[in-house]
Amino acid sequence: MKNEAKLRDWEIMKLGCLNNPDLKDFKEGDFVNFTGSVFVARDATLKKIKNFKKLKDTFIYLCGPIIKKGKVISAGPTTTLRLKWAFEKMKKAGVRGIIGKGRVEKKDLKGLIYLEAAGGCGALYASKVKKFKIVAFKNLGPQALMKFEVEEFPVLVSK
Repeated sequence: MKNEAKLRDWEIMKLGCLNNPDLKDFKEGDFVNFTGSVFVARDATLKKIKNFKKLKDTFIYLCGPIIKKGKVISAGPTTTLRLKWAFEKMKKAGVRGIIGKGRVEKKDLKGLIYLEAAGGCGALYASKVKKFKIVAFKNLGPQALMKFEVEEFPVLVSK
Protein backbone atom coordinates (compact mmCIF):
# COMPACT_ATOMS: atom_id res chain seq x y z
CA MET A 1 0.00 0.00 0.00
CA LYS A 2 1.28 3.43 -0.91
CA ASN A 3 0.37 5.17 2.36
CA GLU A 4 1.24 2.27 4.66
CA ALA A 5 3.37 3.37 7.61
CA LYS A 6 6.77 1.75 7.75
CA LEU A 7 7.57 0.10 11.08
CA ARG A 8 11.08 0.95 12.23
CA ASP A 9 11.13 -0.75 15.63
CA TRP A 10 14.76 -1.68 15.18
CA GLU A 11 15.69 2.00 15.11
CA ILE A 12 16.36 3.66 18.42
CA MET A 13 16.45 7.43 18.17
CA LYS A 14 18.55 9.02 20.88
CA LEU A 15 16.73 12.19 21.86
CA GLY A 16 19.53 12.92 24.30
CA CYS A 17 21.70 13.52 21.25
CA LEU A 18 19.45 16.10 19.65
CA ASN A 19 21.75 16.97 16.79
CA ASN A 20 21.42 13.38 15.63
CA PRO A 21 21.40 13.60 11.81
CA ASP A 22 19.35 10.39 11.69
CA LEU A 23 16.30 12.39 12.73
CA LYS A 24 16.24 13.84 9.22
CA ASP A 25 16.15 10.30 7.80
CA PHE A 26 12.78 9.57 9.36
CA LYS A 27 9.77 10.14 7.16
CA GLU A 28 6.28 11.15 8.05
CA GLY A 29 4.39 7.98 8.94
CA ASP A 30 7.38 6.06 10.31
CA PHE A 31 6.93 4.34 13.66
CA VAL A 32 9.98 4.87 15.84
CA ASN A 33 11.04 3.90 19.35
CA PHE A 34 13.21 6.48 21.06
CA THR A 35 15.47 6.43 24.05
CA GLY A 36 16.63 9.49 25.93
CA SER A 37 15.41 12.52 27.87
CA VAL A 38 12.17 14.34 27.26
CA PHE A 39 10.54 17.15 29.21
CA VAL A 40 6.91 16.70 30.22
CA ALA A 41 4.42 19.57 30.42
CA ARG A 42 0.73 20.42 30.19
CA ASP A 43 -1.44 23.50 29.89
CA ALA A 44 -0.76 25.02 33.31
CA THR A 45 2.98 24.43 33.02
CA LEU A 46 3.25 25.96 29.56
CA LYS A 47 1.42 29.07 30.81
CA LYS A 48 3.90 29.47 33.69
CA ILE A 49 7.10 29.04 31.68
CA LYS A 50 8.51 32.51 31.14
CA ASN A 51 11.72 31.46 29.44
CA PHE A 52 11.51 28.48 27.09
CA LYS A 53 15.20 29.06 26.22
CA LYS A 54 16.13 26.74 29.08
CA LEU A 55 14.41 24.01 27.04
CA LYS A 56 16.39 24.76 23.87
CA ASP A 57 17.12 21.70 21.70
CA THR A 58 14.71 19.50 23.65
CA PHE A 59 11.44 17.74 22.99
CA ILE A 60 8.40 18.41 25.16
CA TYR A 61 5.96 15.56 25.77
CA LEU A 62 2.47 16.98 26.29
CA CYS A 63 1.30 14.82 29.15
CA GLY A 64 -0.02 15.00 32.71
CA PRO A 65 1.27 11.74 34.19
CA ILE A 66 -0.20 9.90 37.15
CA ILE A 67 2.43 9.22 39.79
CA LYS A 68 1.87 6.95 42.75
CA LYS A 69 4.43 6.11 45.44
CA GLY A 70 7.26 7.61 43.39
CA LYS A 71 6.44 5.67 40.22
CA VAL A 72 4.85 6.83 36.97
CA ILE A 73 1.81 4.56 36.52
CA SER A 74 0.19 6.34 33.58
CA ALA A 75 1.70 8.73 31.05
CA GLY A 76 -0.71 9.10 28.17
CA PRO A 77 -0.45 12.04 25.77
CA THR A 78 -2.56 15.20 25.83
CA THR A 79 -4.40 16.44 22.75
CA THR A 80 -1.79 18.57 21.01
CA LEU A 81 -3.99 20.96 19.06
CA ARG A 82 -5.39 22.41 22.31
CA LEU A 83 -1.94 23.76 23.12
CA LYS A 84 -1.07 25.32 19.78
CA TRP A 85 -1.10 28.76 21.42
CA ALA A 86 2.34 27.86 22.88
CA PHE A 87 4.00 26.50 19.72
CA GLU A 88 5.37 29.80 18.43
CA LYS A 89 6.86 30.64 21.84
CA MET A 90 8.50 27.19 21.96
CA LYS A 91 9.93 27.44 18.45
CA LYS A 92 11.37 30.95 19.00
CA ALA A 93 13.13 29.67 22.13
CA GLY A 94 14.70 26.75 20.26
CA VAL A 95 12.55 23.85 21.45
CA ARG A 96 13.15 21.16 18.84
CA GLY A 97 9.81 19.38 18.89
CA ILE A 98 6.76 18.13 20.68
CA ILE A 99 5.19 14.76 21.37
CA GLY A 100 1.44 14.67 21.72
CA LYS A 101 -1.83 13.13 20.61
CA GLY A 102 -3.79 13.77 17.45
CA ARG A 103 -3.15 15.21 14.04
CA VAL A 104 -1.82 18.76 13.79
CA GLU A 105 -1.49 20.84 10.62
CA LYS A 106 2.10 21.69 9.67
CA LYS A 107 1.28 25.40 9.58
CA ASP A 108 0.18 25.22 13.23
CA LEU A 109 3.48 23.62 14.29
CA LYS A 110 5.50 26.76 13.46
CA GLY A 111 8.41 24.55 12.35
CA LEU A 112 8.50 22.26 15.41
CA ILE A 113 9.03 18.54 14.80
CA TYR A 114 5.91 16.61 15.79
CA LEU A 115 5.89 13.05 17.06
CA GLU A 116 2.52 11.45 17.78
CA ALA A 117 1.93 9.21 20.78
CA ALA A 118 -1.10 6.90 20.76
CA GLY A 119 -4.06 7.83 22.92
CA GLY A 120 -5.29 5.19 25.35
CA CYS A 121 -1.78 3.83 25.97
CA GLY A 122 -0.92 5.57 29.24
CA ALA A 123 0.18 2.36 30.97
CA LEU A 124 2.39 1.38 28.02
CA TYR A 125 4.07 4.79 27.97
CA ALA A 126 4.51 4.71 31.76
CA SER A 127 6.32 1.38 31.44
CA LYS A 128 8.87 3.10 29.18
CA VAL A 129 9.74 5.74 31.80
CA LYS A 130 12.88 4.53 33.59
CA LYS A 131 13.47 7.65 35.71
CA PHE A 132 11.73 10.95 36.28
CA LYS A 133 12.20 14.11 38.26
CA ILE A 134 10.16 17.22 38.86
CA VAL A 135 12.07 20.17 37.42
CA ALA A 136 9.76 23.09 38.25
CA PHE A 137 6.27 24.05 39.42
CA LYS A 138 5.91 21.14 41.86
CA ASN A 139 2.74 22.76 43.22
CA LEU A 140 1.01 21.92 39.92
CA GLY A 141 1.07 18.20 40.73
CA PRO A 142 0.71 16.17 37.52
CA GLN A 143 1.11 19.37 35.49
CA ALA A 144 4.52 20.19 37.00
CA LEU A 145 7.40 20.46 34.57
CA MET A 146 9.12 17.05 34.65
CA LYS A 147 11.96 15.32 32.93
CA PHE A 148 11.53 11.70 31.90
CA GLU A 149 14.30 9.28 30.96
CA VAL A 150 12.65 6.83 28.58
CA GLU A 151 13.62 3.64 26.76
CA GLU A 152 12.05 2.50 23.50
CA PHE A 153 9.18 4.99 23.71
CA PRO A 154 6.99 4.37 20.61
CA VAL A 155 5.87 7.31 18.47
CA LEU A 156 4.67 8.05 14.96
CA VAL A 157 6.73 10.61 13.04
CA SER A 158 4.43 13.40 11.85
CA LYS A 159 6.98 16.13 11.17
